[in-house]
Amino acid sequence: MILRSEPVFSPRPWGNRKLNEIYAVDSIEPIGEVWLLSDIAGMRTPLKRDVEVHYPEEYNEVFCGSKAPRFPLLVKYISTTDWLSVQVHPDDETARMLEGEPWGKSECWYFTSNGKIAAGFKEKRLPEVIGPDTLNYFELEPGDFVGLPAGLVHALGPNSSLIEVQQASDITYRTYDWGRGRELHVEKARKAIKPELSPKIVRNMNERIEQGFFSITPAESVEGTGLAIVIEERPELFVVIDDSFSRQKPFLWITVEMGNLYV
Repeated sequence: MILRSEPVFSPRPWGNRKLNEIYAVDSIEPIGEVWLLSDIAGMRTPLKRDVEVHYPEEYNEVFCGSKAPRFPLLVKYISTTDWLSVQVHPDDETARMLEGEPWGKSECWYFTSNGKIAAGFKEKRLPEVIGPDTLNYFELEPGDFVGLPAGLVHALGPNSSLIEVQQASDITYRTYDWGRGRELHVEKARKAIKPELSPKIVRNMNERIEQGFFSITPAESVEGTGLAIVIEERPELFVVIDDSFSRQKPFLWITVEMGNLYV
Protein backbone atom coordinates (compact mmCIF):
# COMPACT_ATOMS: atom_id res chain seq x y z
CA MET A 1 0.00 0.00 0.00
CA ILE A 2 1.42 3.38 -1.02
CA LEU A 3 0.58 6.47 1.02
CA ARG A 4 1.35 9.78 -0.63
CA SER A 5 1.90 12.89 1.43
CA GLU A 6 -0.47 15.80 0.92
CA PRO A 7 1.83 18.86 1.17
CA VAL A 8 1.14 21.87 3.37
CA PHE A 9 2.28 25.25 2.05
CA SER A 10 4.01 28.10 3.89
CA PRO A 11 4.19 31.56 2.24
CA ARG A 12 7.35 33.51 3.01
CA PRO A 13 8.62 37.02 2.12
CA TRP A 14 11.66 35.42 0.46
CA GLY A 15 9.61 32.69 -1.29
CA ASN A 16 9.48 31.72 -4.96
CA ARG A 17 6.39 31.96 -7.19
CA LYS A 18 7.72 28.88 -8.96
CA LEU A 19 6.32 26.84 -6.07
CA ASN A 20 2.90 28.47 -6.48
CA GLU A 21 2.95 27.44 -10.13
CA ILE A 22 4.10 23.83 -9.87
CA TYR A 23 1.81 23.03 -6.92
CA ALA A 24 -1.07 25.23 -8.22
CA VAL A 25 -1.40 27.27 -5.01
CA ASP A 26 -2.68 30.85 -4.71
CA SER A 27 -1.20 33.04 -1.97
CA ILE A 28 -0.51 36.74 -1.40
CA GLU A 29 3.10 36.11 -0.41
CA PRO A 30 5.01 33.60 -2.55
CA ILE A 31 5.31 30.05 -1.26
CA GLY A 32 8.74 29.52 0.28
CA GLU A 33 8.32 26.14 1.96
CA VAL A 34 6.41 23.04 0.91
CA TRP A 35 6.07 20.85 4.00
CA LEU A 36 6.25 17.30 2.66
CA LEU A 37 6.14 15.42 5.97
CA SER A 38 5.19 17.09 9.24
CA ASP A 39 3.64 16.26 12.60
CA ILE A 40 3.89 19.89 13.81
CA ALA A 41 0.56 21.24 15.12
CA GLY A 42 -1.14 23.40 12.52
CA MET A 43 1.07 22.06 9.71
CA ARG A 44 0.39 18.30 9.84
CA THR A 45 0.63 16.58 6.47
CA PRO A 46 -2.07 14.02 5.66
CA LEU A 47 -0.90 10.74 4.13
CA LYS A 48 -3.45 9.63 1.57
CA ARG A 49 -4.38 6.49 -0.35
CA ASP A 50 -7.60 6.78 -2.33
CA VAL A 51 -10.17 7.79 0.31
CA GLU A 52 -8.03 6.72 3.28
CA VAL A 53 -6.30 9.44 5.30
CA HIS A 54 -3.48 8.79 7.79
CA TYR A 55 -1.08 11.04 9.70
CA PRO A 56 2.64 10.74 10.55
CA GLU A 57 1.99 10.26 14.28
CA GLU A 58 0.39 6.90 13.49
CA TYR A 59 3.80 5.57 12.47
CA ASN A 60 5.98 6.65 15.39
CA GLU A 61 6.37 3.04 16.54
CA VAL A 62 7.44 1.87 13.08
CA PHE A 63 10.10 4.54 12.64
CA CYS A 64 11.19 5.22 16.22
CA GLY A 65 10.61 1.94 18.03
CA SER A 66 9.09 3.80 20.95
CA LYS A 67 6.49 6.43 21.63
CA ALA A 68 7.75 9.93 20.81
CA PRO A 69 6.00 13.26 21.49
CA ARG A 70 5.46 13.50 17.72
CA PHE A 71 6.93 12.12 14.52
CA PRO A 72 10.67 12.89 14.84
CA LEU A 73 11.39 14.30 11.37
CA LEU A 74 10.18 17.27 9.37
CA VAL A 75 10.79 17.25 5.60
CA LYS A 76 10.41 20.34 3.40
CA TYR A 77 11.03 21.52 -0.13
CA ILE A 78 12.36 25.10 -0.05
CA SER A 79 12.86 27.58 -2.89
CA THR A 80 14.04 31.18 -2.47
CA THR A 81 14.35 34.46 -4.36
CA ASP A 82 16.05 36.39 -1.54
CA TRP A 83 18.23 35.85 1.51
CA LEU A 84 16.61 34.19 4.50
CA SER A 85 17.31 35.67 7.92
CA VAL A 86 20.58 35.05 9.72
CA GLN A 87 19.37 32.53 12.29
CA VAL A 88 20.15 29.73 14.67
CA HIS A 89 18.23 26.76 16.05
CA PRO A 90 18.75 25.47 19.61
CA ASP A 91 19.91 21.98 20.52
CA ASP A 92 17.64 19.67 22.54
CA GLU A 93 18.84 20.88 25.94
CA THR A 94 18.49 24.57 25.04
CA ALA A 95 15.05 23.99 23.48
CA ARG A 96 13.85 22.40 26.71
CA MET A 97 15.32 25.22 28.79
CA LEU A 98 14.09 28.17 26.68
CA GLU A 99 10.88 26.85 25.11
CA GLY A 100 9.77 23.76 27.04
CA GLU A 101 10.05 21.80 23.78
CA PRO A 102 11.37 18.21 23.66
CA TRP A 103 13.65 18.77 20.66
CA GLY A 104 15.86 21.40 19.19
CA LYS A 105 16.65 21.49 15.50
CA SER A 106 19.57 20.01 13.62
CA GLU A 107 18.94 19.95 9.89
CA CYS A 108 20.47 19.11 6.54
CA TRP A 109 19.98 20.38 3.01
CA TYR A 110 20.16 18.53 -0.31
CA PHE A 111 20.42 21.09 -3.11
CA THR A 112 18.34 20.60 -6.25
CA SER A 113 19.70 23.79 -7.86
CA ASN A 114 22.72 26.03 -7.59
CA GLY A 115 22.64 27.95 -4.34
CA LYS A 116 24.50 29.96 -1.73
CA ILE A 117 24.66 29.83 2.05
CA ALA A 118 26.30 31.78 4.85
CA ALA A 119 27.21 29.59 7.81
CA GLY A 120 29.62 29.61 10.73
CA PHE A 121 31.61 32.53 12.10
CA LYS A 122 34.80 33.58 10.34
CA GLU A 123 36.62 33.98 13.65
CA LYS A 124 34.98 31.09 15.57
CA ARG A 125 33.88 33.36 18.39
CA LEU A 126 30.60 35.04 19.27
CA PRO A 127 30.65 38.60 17.89
CA GLU A 128 28.91 41.55 19.49
CA VAL A 129 26.63 41.95 16.45
CA ILE A 130 25.52 38.73 14.74
CA GLY A 131 25.06 39.69 11.10
CA PRO A 132 26.03 38.59 7.57
CA ASP A 133 29.47 40.23 7.70
CA THR A 134 30.58 37.84 10.45
CA LEU A 135 29.84 34.63 8.49
CA ASN A 136 31.57 32.38 5.96
CA TYR A 137 30.00 32.00 2.50
CA PHE A 138 29.71 28.88 0.33
CA GLU A 139 28.49 28.24 -3.23
CA LEU A 140 26.51 25.02 -3.79
CA GLU A 141 25.53 22.95 -6.83
CA PRO A 142 22.75 20.42 -7.49
CA GLY A 143 23.44 17.21 -5.56
CA ASP A 144 25.48 18.92 -2.83
CA PHE A 145 24.68 18.11 0.80
CA VAL A 146 25.00 20.51 3.74
CA GLY A 147 24.70 19.41 7.38
CA LEU A 148 23.73 22.17 9.82
CA PRO A 149 24.00 21.12 13.47
CA ALA A 150 21.91 22.85 16.11
CA GLY A 151 23.75 25.92 17.38
CA LEU A 152 25.26 26.83 13.99
CA VAL A 153 24.44 30.36 12.78
CA HIS A 154 23.41 30.28 9.12
CA ALA A 155 21.42 31.88 6.31
CA LEU A 156 20.19 30.47 3.01
CA GLY A 157 20.82 32.60 -0.06
CA PRO A 158 18.64 33.69 -2.99
CA ASN A 159 17.74 31.51 -5.99
CA SER A 160 18.32 28.32 -4.00
CA SER A 161 16.13 25.20 -4.10
CA LEU A 162 16.63 22.24 -1.78
CA ILE A 163 15.14 19.41 0.23
CA GLU A 164 15.44 20.04 3.97
CA VAL A 165 15.38 17.15 6.45
CA GLN A 166 15.38 18.19 10.09
CA GLN A 167 14.34 17.34 13.60
CA ALA A 168 10.62 17.94 14.12
CA SER A 169 10.97 21.37 15.64
CA ASP A 170 9.98 24.80 14.35
CA ILE A 171 12.13 26.87 16.74
CA THR A 172 14.12 29.59 14.96
CA TYR A 173 15.96 32.53 16.50
CA ARG A 174 16.60 35.36 14.03
CA THR A 175 19.53 37.72 14.61
CA TYR A 176 19.41 39.70 11.33
CA ASP A 177 16.60 39.98 8.75
CA TRP A 178 17.79 42.27 5.95
CA GLY A 179 15.52 45.15 7.00
CA ARG A 180 12.25 43.22 6.69
CA GLY A 181 11.06 44.38 10.10
CA ARG A 182 10.26 40.94 11.51
CA GLU A 183 10.93 40.18 15.17
CA LEU A 184 14.51 39.33 16.13
CA HIS A 185 15.45 36.98 18.97
CA VAL A 186 19.00 38.06 19.75
CA GLU A 187 19.00 37.24 23.48
CA LYS A 188 17.79 33.67 22.95
CA ALA A 189 20.04 33.27 19.93
CA ARG A 190 23.12 34.13 21.96
CA LYS A 191 22.22 31.36 24.41
CA ALA A 192 21.76 28.85 21.58
CA ILE A 193 24.78 29.69 19.41
CA LYS A 194 27.86 27.45 19.38
CA PRO A 195 30.42 29.72 17.70
CA GLU A 196 32.96 26.96 17.04
CA LEU A 197 30.65 25.06 14.66
CA SER A 198 30.97 24.84 10.86
CA PRO A 199 28.67 23.34 8.23
CA LYS A 200 29.34 19.84 6.92
CA ILE A 201 29.49 20.09 3.12
CA VAL A 202 29.59 17.02 0.88
CA ARG A 203 29.93 17.77 -2.82
CA ASN A 204 27.84 15.66 -5.22
CA MET A 205 26.57 13.36 -2.48
CA ASN A 206 26.62 9.73 -3.64
CA GLU A 207 26.83 7.77 -0.40
CA ARG A 208 25.08 7.42 2.93
CA ILE A 209 25.62 10.26 5.40
CA GLU A 210 24.93 9.92 9.11
CA GLN A 211 23.09 12.90 10.54
CA GLY A 212 22.47 12.34 14.24
CA PHE A 213 19.65 9.84 14.79
CA PHE A 214 18.92 9.51 11.06
CA SER A 215 20.88 8.97 7.87
CA ILE A 216 20.30 10.15 4.32
CA THR A 217 21.42 8.74 0.98
CA PRO A 218 20.48 8.98 -2.71
CA ALA A 219 17.63 6.55 -3.39
CA GLU A 220 18.22 3.84 -5.96
CA SER A 221 14.72 2.36 -5.78
CA VAL A 222 12.87 5.32 -7.33
CA GLU A 223 12.81 6.42 -10.94
CA GLY A 224 14.66 9.68 -11.44
CA THR A 225 16.17 11.46 -8.43
CA GLY A 226 15.22 10.80 -4.83
CA LEU A 227 16.45 10.62 -1.25
CA ALA A 228 16.15 7.73 1.18
CA ILE A 229 15.96 8.69 4.85
CA VAL A 230 16.51 6.08 7.55
CA ILE A 231 15.75 6.63 11.25
CA GLU A 232 17.82 4.37 13.51
CA GLU A 233 17.93 1.56 10.90
CA ARG A 234 14.15 1.48 10.69
CA PRO A 235 12.24 1.40 7.38
CA GLU A 236 13.16 4.03 4.81
CA LEU A 237 11.35 7.21 3.84
CA PHE A 238 11.63 8.19 0.18
CA VAL A 239 11.45 11.79 -0.99
CA VAL A 240 10.99 11.70 -4.76
CA ILE A 241 12.49 14.84 -6.27
CA ASP A 242 12.20 14.17 -9.99
CA ASP A 243 10.40 11.26 -11.61
CA SER A 244 8.54 10.45 -14.80
CA PHE A 245 5.15 11.28 -13.27
CA SER A 246 5.93 14.53 -11.46
CA ARG A 247 8.84 16.25 -13.14
CA GLN A 248 10.50 18.85 -10.87
CA LYS A 249 7.65 18.66 -8.33
CA PRO A 250 9.00 17.06 -5.15
CA PHE A 251 6.63 14.86 -3.21
CA LEU A 252 6.87 12.23 -0.51
CA TRP A 253 5.39 8.75 -0.51
CA ILE A 254 5.18 5.85 1.91
CA THR A 255 4.72 2.19 1.11
CA VAL A 256 3.09 0.19 3.89
CA GLU A 257 3.56 -3.55 3.46
CA MET A 258 3.43 -6.25 6.14
CA GLY A 259 3.76 -3.67 8.89
CA ASN A 260 6.69 -1.83 7.35
CA LEU A 261 6.78 1.71 6.02
CA TYR A 262 8.81 3.01 3.14
CA VAL A 263 8.61 6.67 2.16
